[in-house]
Amino acid sequence: MYSGQVVDVAAIPKAEIHLHLEGAIRPATVIDLAFENGLDFPYAAAAELERALDFDDFLQFLAMFQVVNRCLAKPSDFERIARELVEDLAAQNVVYAEVRYSPMHPMLRGMRFADVTAAVLEGLRQGASDTGLDLALICGLTRQWDGCLDTTKLAIEWAGRGIDAIDIGGDEAGFPAASFVDVYRAARQGGLQLTAHAGEASGPESVWQAVELLGVKRIGHGIRAIEDPRLVDFLRETGVTLEVCPTSNVKTGIVPDFGHHPLRRLYDAGVRVTLNSDDPAMFQTNIAHEYEVAARELGFTEPELLQLTRNAIEAGFRGGVAQKENP
Repeated sequence: MYSGQVVDVAAIPKAEIHLHLEGAIRPATVIDLAFENGLDFPYAAAAELERALDFDDFLQFLAMFQVVNRCLAKPSDFERIARELVEDLAAQNVVYAEVRYSPMHPMLRGMRFADVTAAVLEGLRQGASDTGLDLALICGLTRQWDGCLDTTKLAIEWAGRGIDAIDIGGDEAGFPAASFVDVYRAARQGGLQLTAHAGEASGPESVWQAVELLGVKRIGHGIRAIEDPRLVDFLRETGVTLEVCPTSNVKTGIVPDFGHHPLRRLYDAGVRVTLNSDDPAMFQTNIAHEYEVAARELGFTEPELLQLTRNAIEAGFRGGVAQKENP
């Protein structure tokens, strides 16, 4: 419908607040680390891995996320991928970014929360020092695994000293927000800010639960709010921010194509939306491409794209954690 919209995306300052560190690893780095760590990895070359990143649904994506995570076998691997991610963001004229890391994955493989967290922060600090990029860090929880509350308690020890917020992702349909009220209460009382995946694999009721039971002011994805006009009105009136990831939603089958993506309708309805790449390496995208999609496929003008950047910065946790001393 909007094909042909011409916008100089490269010149637009960008911000994204929904970006998974482990989903942003350069394919060549995945292969390099798998070899370095002596892993029996199913892919021998970056091109082979890239061909495998072709998903039909959300659960297939989650399974592939686990495969890629196997390359991260020691804390220094996290330092490397964090530094490389900041380099990649700076090259796209990103001025502010929030990075989510998933410590429960390496903890299951025997690594310590503190070691992984310190390594991520060091990589972000190095990247920020080289690029001047403003960063915040979010501790991502995996809802289908035991230990979310215990992991949150560990994250609280880093509140104000490296970690700005918590998030919960994973199998949204099977593990609804109502199961994590105690987790979010602890995080809030411990000084962490809050966001949560909702309204992606499940419908508007998932968003309602996140805002009403968990008390979040930001929603990861949230696009299925469009199915409930009352919820759209609520989001607009309360200023809850949606962290929208168009390519991710198409690749995981949440929407059939960009033409059916509700980002434009949510924006026009006055909901505060932002533009994000989610797991850019796994979805073969980046934030610059997401801005291009918004312009070409959804008709966003340059002033509207700049407003999306402002929305992200205004909703950001803005901890500047990459430049703080580790505990």
